[in-house]
Amino acid sequence: MFANQNSSLASTFDISLKKSQSLVNYGNDLQKFDVSPLISSSSSSSALSTVPIPQSLVGGANPNPNPYLTSAAVSPDFNADGKADKLWVNTQTGEIIVRLMDGTKVMEQGSLGQFDLASWDYNIADFNNDGKTDFLLRNKTTGENNIAIMDGTKVASFSPLDKVDPGWTSSIGDFDGDRKTDIFWHNAQTGENAIWQMDGTTVVNATVLDNTSATLTPTIVDFDGNGKSDIFWRDETTGENKVWFMDGTQKSEFSLQSQDPGWSYTLGDFNGDLQTDILWRNAQTGENKIWTMNGIIVTEGAVSALDSSWTSNIGDFNGDGKTDIFWHNQTTGENTAWLMDGTTVTSEAFLPSNDPALTPSFGDYNADGKTDVYWRDQTTGADKIWIMDGTKATETPIAAEEQLGPEWYTT
Repeated sequence: MFANQNSSLASTFDISLKKSQSLVNYGNDLQKFDVSPLISSSSSSSALSTVPIPQSLVGGANPNPNPYLTSAAVSPDFNADGKADKLWVNTQTGEIIVRLMDGTKVMEQGSLGQFDLASWDYNIADFNNDGKTDFLLRNKTTGENNIAIMDGTKVASFSPLDKVDPGWTSSIGDFDGDRKTDIFWHNAQTGENAIWQMDGTTVVNATVLDNTSATLTPTIVDFDGNGKSDIFWRDETTGENKVWFMDGTQKSEFSLQSQDPGWSYTLGDFNGDLQTDILWRNAQTGENKIWTMNGIIVTEGAVSALDSSWTSNIGDFNGDGKTDIFWHNQTTGENTAWLMDGTTVTSEAFLPSNDPALTPSFGDYNADGKTDVYWRDQTTGADKIWIMDGTKATETPIAAEEQLGPEWYTT
């Protein structure tokens, strides 16, 4: 339980925060962490569907050649065995559990305690570059911030950070390329921005960046593939796009071609060059296209259209290090996987259909370098896993004794 870790871990905040005192307006009083973080939403989500792309370039236990797909800051892996793990939240009691996975089996389970789900958000991260997923915990009401360094199902250490005004939101990246997660702060109301460069649980440098228009929304990327996070800015009203190429806290700003506000985007790496690419989708028209990025140079390619009942998720189903696209039809339950090579669909397979109410999440549960699909039956708890091999899916149900009731949600 996180609260038990706190009494011996309070420390004076790093002096570098004086550089960003306008950001830290809640003072330096480190207060007792009241057992309450991790999940603020009761909806299931995919660990890979919003890939934050910029993390360690170090290969780990997973054989996939693209570490952006398997980093512990992207896909939960709490014991660094290269197998994706599962995080579960009980929406009735607030209890959080971690399950270490071995293929379709639960190897070990541990409870992290009960939490106030209304107040706390989290980012997964790898603050100490040990290949094990950690947590950045943020209280949206009080502004408290805490880091939980994980070791399997246990909290190895727990460290409070300084408070930050609740108007700010956090994203994770690696802006100096040291393979340790840093924190990007953005205030959507004022357009203010800042970076905390981290060394484990210590803020070694806190820097206020230039303000942006309040209409711009940031997403962490790595468009130039140098292992240092960049920031992609999109204006959902005007369609404006631009990028900040980052070197630590130094930025170089460039405009990208605009994209009509009717288009939404998902990040991936479709040609395996370790540079973030973009899947654009127009849900109204069904159009889809891919931007493969090389710095600010965009190569655009259209792919097949699919109507609005189809939703896309990202994985690598054949283990070649190139992002593929998984499509699920929320009306019919149909599924298909597109194996990608840049902007070209090299193989398109229609997979078995299932109940359209089932929710997919993604990870490599057996460490073969290929993304698998976890299907959650939120009504019965009779979940199943598709172990993927390209466009072939081998289905295994979750054992009855390991099934969780409808009050449990997972990422």
